[in-house]
Amino acid sequence: MSGNTLHLRALPPRNKPGLTLLAALLGLFIALLDVTVVTVAMPTIGDDLDASFDDLEWVANAYMLALAVLIVTAGRLGDLYGQRVIYVIGVVVFLAGSVLCAAAGEITLFGAEHITTLHVGRVVQGVGGAVVMPLTLAIVYSSFEGKARAKGIMMWGAVGGLATALGPLIGGLLVDHAGWEWIFLINVPIGAVVIFAALAGMGADQRRASTGNSIDLPGLVTLSASLLCVNLALINGNSWGWTSTKVLGLLAGGLVLLAGFLAVEARSKAPIMDLSWFRRPSFGGSIATSFLLGAGMFSVIFYLSIYLQTGLDLSAQETGVRLLPMTLMLMIGAPVGGRIVAKAGVRKALVFAMTLMAVGIALYTLADPKGDSGSWTLLLPGMLLTGLAMGVAMPVASELTISSAPQDQVGVAASAGTMIRQVGNAVGIAIMGALMSNRTDAATDEMIDLQRKGEATAEAAAALKQKAVTEGMENGAWYAAAITLVGAVLVVLFVRDTKPAATPPTPPRPRPDDTMRLSKLPSA
Repeated sequence: MSGNTLHLRALPPRNKPGLTLLAALLGLFIALLDVTVVTVAMPTIGDDLDASFDDLEWVANAYMLALAVLIVTAGRLGDLYGQRVIYVIGVVVFLAGSVLCAAAGEITLFGAEHITTLHVGRVVQGVGGAVVMPLTLAIVYSSFEGKARAKGIMMWGAVGGLATALGPLIGGLLVDHAGWEWIFLINVPIGAVVIFAALAGMGADQRRASTGNSIDLPGLVTLSASLLCVNLALINGNSWGWTSTKVLGLLAGGLVLLAGFLAVEARSKAPIMDLSWFRRPSFGGSIATSFLLGAGMFSVIFYLSIYLQTGLDLSAQETGVRLLPMTLMLMIGAPVGGRIVAKAGVRKALVFAMTLMAVGIALYTLADPKGDSGSWTLLLPGMLLTGLAMGVAMPVASELTISSAPQDQVGVAASAGTMIRQVGNAVGIAIMGALMSNRTDAATDEMIDLQRKGEATAEAAAALKQKAVTEGMENGAWYAAAITLVGAVLVVLFVRDTKPAATPPTPPRPRPDDTMRLSKLPSA
């Protein structure tokens, strides 16, 4: 098989690999775009819908919570009933949620406030996103073979990083020039293309998973409830207090439910996830790596955006522009990662990426506490290194997770990696939020002291605010760099360049006319 030929195995002749890849990549783009695109629209939404700060927090949290809770369930459904039908249903649900979000300023549900309509729309989006996000990787992995598969996953990683990084820029442009509703309505035409490409490009689903045709309802319920409790605690920890009864109760409940899930899975004839997978060092190592990527790199990006806007007083659109160098390096990192894997293997590629990422994150501590809008260039070296490292790490870690599991359960494997990265992201944001709050509280105490001395001025307040934001980001950068280095150590200890887990019996090799080719995919 040539490096520029993309094969689809055991799929009907009408399969079109170009459309299949387009459906997966565009679906991933809109699902990830809606994670970050809303951040820059919050002030405008708050004014239009008369929403409080807590209400606005849930515009972001409602989407992420639904995504984290349901993502493994969605992956199981894809393995059980076929990727194409479940994927299209997920996109339709996501678009319905997008339309409801855009209409929140005009309609209300059951007499509730307009902001509640937006919250419900975000939950519906999250349900659809929980289906779309993991199945995009499963579709690429199960449709392509060999070098073409590696190139598809490389493109998947590049598009995922691009969507995450471009969110603030796209959001700023739409809010400034079209209205906040369009950060949701933009999904509709893109989603329509995704549905067309999936129906026209992907062949009919050939079979159900060999692990059984039933849904493990006790497992789904206990896992979903556990994830709900843990994520609620992490999201609200800083506002409720980490030692509050509500947070401790939710964390305890989450752990009890997790224990129940493990007990159910150990006895189930058709488990959601075979716990024996975790005995494979590469699968367990990839899951741990995904968690630390979320807790380290993804959380620091969130606060980097806050620093640029709050610490350096940049607009949302200006912040998006200044994040573009990171985006560019991320796109370069994806093919670089493919070359490293081809020459040195997955293990060395991940160690290189996470070590480089730790160095890049540590360079964020160069931020000037007295800087103006031009001092963002001090962060440029760190942004370039972390962008390159993330471009390498994302597709490599994702492919390691999915290739370490049985190949008839790629949907659940992809979902597990995405889910644990989302939990890691929530943990990282909570920790960095606590670090930021600590510095903000200290700045408030200093301001009170100045007021007592009669030395409080607007200039002093602005200086203290900037100092607090800068020091909070610096502390968070040291934390994120350290936890990313831990990830590199775990890769060294556990990840091996092994062959995929045992697969079901291979179907008869398709005839030449049953194999579709795509010869225009760029070389790795």
